[in-house]
This record gives sequence, structure tokens and C-alpha cells, in this order.
Amino acid sequence: MLFRILDPQTKANQFWRDFDRLNDELTRSILDDQFGSSSHFPPVNVYTKEDEALVTCLLPGMETDQIEINVKDNMLSIHGKKKAEELAEGTEVHRREIFQGEFHRTLELPFRVSQDQVSAKYVNGVLNIHLPRREEDKPKKVSISVG
Repeated sequence: MLFRILDPQTKANQFWRDFDRLNDELTRSILDDQFGSSSHFPPVNVYTKEDEALVTCLLPGMETDQIEINVKDNMLSIHGKKKAEELAEGTEVHRREIFQGEFHRTLELPFRVSQDQVSAKYVNGVLNIHLPRREEDKPKKVSISVG
């Protein structure tokens, strides 16, 4: 990007285009490491048992109408948008680390979920999603006959 700003003629040069692309990828990688990638937001814990899964998701400062949960087969999708805080006139941002904006997180679960029985509860900034396993996906004990 620097070379495009300094000299737009270099845009036609393959070397500088490759250099720019590499520079952009490195910058994005460093920023993701430093501030966290949006693909890893919100942070989650996933717990499973034989018949169910529980996904705990940190989403402080949200309203339930700002969060959307979708489940299909073994995929859980959490989508939302955190509104930007309103600043009083004349206020300048010195540092802003708290997330705001749109997010989308998709998780693959180890089994298919009974979609009709999924429930979610949001308390003190923590979203808990209970995901029961489909009956037909539960392990079946097979009896062995002698003979």
C-alpha cells in the first residue's frame, strides 16, 4: 500500500503488487494476533456429554435482540451486532479495545442436534446454549447373540 501511495505507477509492476499483497497479509496477521481475529469472536467454551452439548459464549454488553442463534444438523451459528457506544460531543477516543460491530461465529459440533429442543439463556453477559443430541445420533447398545 505504501508504494501505491508514493507512486501510483508502480501498481503496474508485478513485483510491487506481490510486495504489497505480502505486506497487507503480514499486517493483517500481526493485527489479528494482537487484537484477536473477528473469526474467533466471541470466545466460546464447548462442553459435551453423550446426549448433549453446552456452548458458553462471552458477549458482555449485548441485548438478546442483538444476538441470533441458528442450528442446522451439527453446525451452530452465532451472529450479532454490538452497537457502537455514543460519545458526548467533543470526546476523543484515546484507546478503544472493547469490541463493537458485527460478528459471526460458526462451530461444528461432534453430533447432529435436535433443533426443536435447543434452548439459550443470557445472564450477565454470558450466553449459554443447550444443544441436545438427536435421538437417531445417540449411540445404541448392540446385544451379541451366541450361536
